[in-house]
Amino acid sequence: MLGNERMAMERLKEELISLTHRAGAQKTGFAAAHPVREESVDRFNSWLSEGKHGGMAYMKNYPDIRQNPRLLLNGINPEEPCTLMVCAFSYYHTERQTPDAARIAMYAHGSDYHEVLRQRLQPVLAHLDSLGIKGRICIDSAPLRERYWAVEAGIGFIGRNGQLIVDGVGSYVFLATVIFNAHVSPDEPCRRSCLGCRRCLTACPGQAIGADGDIDARRCVSYLTIEHRGDLPDTLAMPDGTSLRLRRMPACMPTQPPPPTHQNRRIPPPPIPPHTLPCRHPQHDPAHLLHPFQTLPGQTHPPRRPHPQRPPHPHCP
Repeated sequence: MLGNERMAMERLKEELISLTHRAGAQKTGFAAAHPVREESVDRFNSWLSEGKHGGMAYMKNYPDIRQNPRLLLNGINPEEPCTLMVCAFSYYHTERQTPDAARIAMYAHGSDYHEVLRQRLQPVLAHLDSLGIKGRICIDSAPLRERYWAVEAGIGFIGRNGQLIVDGVGSYVFLATVIFNAHVSPDEPCRRSCLGCRRCLTACPGQAIGADGDIDARRCVSYLTIEHRGDLPDTLAMPDGTSLRLRRMPACMPTQPPPPTHQNRRIPPPPIPPHTLPCRHPQHDPAHLLHPFQTLPGQTHPPRRPHPQRPPHPHCP
């Protein structure tokens, strides 16, 4: 690569990092777009064939795009460079709900993160467009292996609980990816792993986490209270013969705090506004929140699909 081209590539990378940090990202990384590794594809397909995706039939859609993110950019040819920029935005905050309030997972506090992050990353698209570069923002909506690419971009590692863990920040993060048809130097992939504590396996109320780190959505309270579209059972039969009463509002996150990586987490910068309990959940009556498709004051969207028979759970952070 010629010296001028390399300088331009590094300058573009610095400009994009600056824009994402200005948008509120705690960490930004880059990975060259290429087909997903075969062993990762095989594991994902095995997870599907075993039915662990539950009723999320959409997980089977667009397997070609899921395996090759270049296909997300329409019209680029195979010879063109293609890069994924992955950003981690912290949603952690210190406000806590009162014991008698409806227990709602922290990521569901505040406004719709899809809309907030897409709006905050518009300057990135505008900058790319000004340089004649085609870009696309993906936030939990495209058939993209987001955590896989976050690892490839050096953002963090996937814990046994299936969540991305970012060094110095933890797992209370939203991921946003910008894919564009230009080359910047890729970051070193994160090859760290869990410390083998197995705390998340113990903490998971539905025992949905396998020893190999696979998540069985059919036993996951988060899946049952958000993605599941059938009737919600009152209880979930446990492997040991006991039963779990499903009493959580969206969603269940007790497997997040236990990992040792959280214990040493530096307090990150304030999370992206307006994601700091603008609607003041601690003052809300659970009955008010149990109405299907109920929009919370100060929110622009309802919390996916609350179910009328799901009262709060006292251990949901």
